Amino acid sequence: MSSGEADIFVATNGNDDWSGTCPDPNEAGTDGPFTTLQRARDAVRVLKQGGAEKDIVVLIRGGTYYLQETVVFGLEDSAPAGCSIIYGAYPGEEPVLSSGVRIGGWQELDGDKPWDVRSRPAKAKIWVADVPPNLDRFYTLYDGDRRLPRARSAGFESTAPAGEWDCCWYGGSDAPLWSFPFPKGALRAWENLEDVEIVVRPSVGFTMNMLGLESVDVASGIARTSVEAAYAIRPLGGEDSIWVENVLEALDTPGEWVLNTREGKIYLWPTGDEPSDRIMAPCLRELIRVEGSLDREGPTDTPVRGLVFKDLNFTQGDRGVIAKDDASIQHDWEMIDKDDALVRLRGAEQCVVQHCKFFNSGGSAIRLDLHCQANRVVGNEINHLGGAGVLLIGYGPGTKDVNKCNEVVNNHIHHCGEIYWHAHGIVLWQSAENRVANNCIHHMPRKGICMGGVRPWFFDPARGLNVRECSRSIRWHEIENATEVQECGATFGWDREKAVRWDPITPYLHTRDNLVEDNEVYRVGQLLSDGAAINITGAGEGNIIRRNYVHDLYNELFNSSIRIDDFQRGTLIEQNVIFRTNCGGLCFQHANTAVNNVVVNVRPSGYLYGSRPHDGATFARNIFFHTEGEESFWLYGDRKTRGDMSHPPRRLYENMAEFDYNLYFSSSLIQAADDPFAKMRKDGYEQNGAVADPLFVDWEAGDFRLQPDSPALKMGIQSIDLSEVGLTDDFPERFNKC
Repeated sequence: MSSGEADIFVATNGNDDWSGTCPDPNEAGTDGPFTTLQRARDAVRVLKQGGAEKDIVVLIRGGTYYLQETVVFGLEDSAPAGCSIIYGAYPGEEPVLSSGVRIGGWQELDGDKPWDVRSRPAKAKIWVADVPPNLDRFYTLYDGDRRLPRARSAGFESTAPAGEWDCCWYGGSDAPLWSFPFPKGALRAWENLEDVEIVVRPSVGFTMNMLGLESVDVASGIARTSVEAAYAIRPLGGEDSIWVENVLEALDTPGEWVLNTREGKIYLWPTGDEPSDRIMAPCLRELIRVEGSLDREGPTDTPVRGLVFKDLNFTQGDRGVIAKDDASIQHDWEMIDKDDALVRLRGAEQCVVQHCKFFNSGGSAIRLDLHCQANRVVGNEINHLGGAGVLLIGYGPGTKDVNKCNEVVNNHIHHCGEIYWHAHGIVLWQSAENRVANNCIHHMPRKGICMGGVRPWFFDPARGLNVRECSRSIRWHEIENATEVQECGATFGWDREKAVRWDPITPYLHTRDNLVEDNEVYRVGQLLSDGAAINITGAGEGNIIRRNYVHDLYNELFNSSIRIDDFQRGTLIEQNVIFRTNCGGLCFQHANTAVNNVVVNVRPSGYLYGSRPHDGATFARNIFFHTEGEESFWLYGDRKTRGDMSHPPRRLYENMAEFDYNLYFSSSLIQAADDPFAKMRKDGYEQNGAVADPLFVDWEAGDFRLQPDSPALKMGIQSIDLSEVGLTDDFPERFNKC
C-alpha cells in the first residue's frame, strides 16, 4: 500500500476489544488495532451499515497470523457499489497468514520400546510428540519455511495383468479401479489403516492418485481402496507405479514423518539433532474464502463483489483428498468445487488478488470456482506448493456459463505440483473469455497452462454418467437435446482416421474465447508424460494462444511444446516461439489454425505432429529452423518420414484449407539438389513454401526478430519481438523474477 492511512488496522499485538482505528496500541493500552482478520471484517460491516459509500481500507501489520478457522467473506462483505474494500499489508511490512499449529513436547523415542520401525539406524533417531487437541488428521507437516516429506516406502508394481487404457469411463468392467493384487510383502493390514495412503501412477503415466486403503488381505494378496482410481491400477511398465505413505517402517530418511491418529502421535526423524521449535501442522485447507450465494442446480447465483487482497503472504495450508462424491476434471487432475486452495473465490465478481505470495503449502494457491466473473489475479508469487497455481473451474457442461472474463496476469508460478505431480501452473476448465498473460511458469512436474472441457466419450451413457472424471459434472437437466448429445458421445472412438461429430456438444463447452498471450513457460513436464507446456483439449471454440515463449523443455515423453489435443477446433495458435526442447514443437490436429509461429531446435521428428484428421485446418507462414543433426520435421501418428521432405505423410496436410508459405531451414535441405516440396506441390499444398535461412537477429541468444533482408518477411511472415513476454517491469520487487 502506498500510505499508512486506513479505516481499520490489524496487528499481532492488537486486541479485538479495541476500536481497530489506530495502527499501534496507545500508551495506556486501552485502544489500538484489532488482532484478527475476522474482527476487522466485522468492523467493515458496521462501517457499511453506517452508510459508507467509499473505498474502505484495512491494513494488516507485519507478523504471522495463525488462523484456526477459514476467514469467510459473504454477501454482507461486498463493497459499496463502484467501490472496493481493500485488505492489504501495512506499508513496508510483511503480514503472513498461516493455518499452522505448533507441535511441541517432542521426546526422543525410547530405544527399548517395541514398535514398528524395522531400521535400527532410524529407530535411534526418531522423535515422537502428541497431536495437539485441536488437530485431527492432517496430510502435510512443516519446519518453518519448508514442507517436510511424509514417510514413503519403496515402490512396487501391481500384479494385475497389463491392459489397455481401461478406466472408470472406458468401460472396462474388469479394470482394477477399487481393488488390485499386490506382490508379497508390499502391503500389510496395518492397525491404523485409515491413516495409510497409496500413491498410484497408472500405466497411462499422465496422472496420479493418492488413495486411502479400505482393506488389505495379506493371504489373498488383494487390497481395496477407499475410493476408485481414475485409471486401472496396472503396472506402469518398467517403473515403480505404487508406493505407500505414512507407515512407520518407511520412516527411514531425515526430515520424514508419520501420523498415527489412533495413538494421537506424530513421529519424526528431524534433519538436525532434535526437532526445531518451528514444526507446524496445518489445521485448514482454505485460509480465505469469498463465497456468494450459489444456486448449484438453478440458473442464478448472487456473487460477492469488490474485495481486494493485496501484498499479503499465505502459507502452511493442508492438501485435499478425494471424496467418494467428488467430481473431477480431465484425468483427475483437479476436483471440481473443492476446498483445497489458500485463497478461494466461490461466487465472486470484481475481486482482486494482487501482489500476494503463496508458498510452502500442501494444496493450490488460488481457485476461482463456479460463478466467478471480472476478477483479477495479478502480480503474485506462487511457489513450492503441493498442488496447482491458479485454477478457474466453472460449472460442468450445460447452459449455466458464469465463470468468465477474469484476468490472470503477471504471476510468477514455479515449483508447484510437489505432491500432486499432475498439477498445472494455470488451469481453465469450463471458463470463458479470460485473459492469461505475462505469467512466468517454470519447474512444474506437468503442464504450464491447460485449457480443457469435457470430451465426447464422457457423454456416452454406456460408459456411465456418474463416474468421477467429468461425467458427474454434466448438467443434464439443462441439456435439451440429451439423446443427440449422448449419441454423439457413443460414436466417438479412438480411430484416428474417423471424422469426429461434435456439433451437438460444443454449445455446452464453455472454455472458449480465451486469450493466452505473452507468457513465458520453461522447465515444465519434469515428471509425467503426454502433455505440453501449453495444452488445449475438449474446450470450446475461439481460443487464442498468441506470442508465448516456450523453451528449454526436457521431457521426451511430451509429444509437443504447444498442443492441440483431442476434440478441439476453432483454436488460433499464432506468433509463438518454441526453442530448445527435446520434445516436439507443435501438436496440431482437427480444424484449427497455426500461423506465424517459430520453432527452433526441437526434437528432429516432432516439429509438427498430428494424429487426427485436419479437415478445414490452416497451417501457414510458420518457420521451422533446425541446426543440430538430421531432421524430418513432420510426424503423423506412428508413421514418420526421416530426412526426406519430399514424401511427408500425406494425411498430415490432407484436406487442410491451407498448408502454405512455410519456411524451412536445415543443412540437409539447403544442400538438397531436388525440390523438397515436389510431392506436396503436386497434392496442392506448400505451393509457396521455401527453404532458406530466416536471418534471425540472434537466435542463439533468444532473439527471434527477423533482419530487414529476411526472406521470411517477403513471404508475409511477421517478425516476433519477445521483449514484452513474461513478467513485466512492474512485477513486485520483493519477489524473485524468472
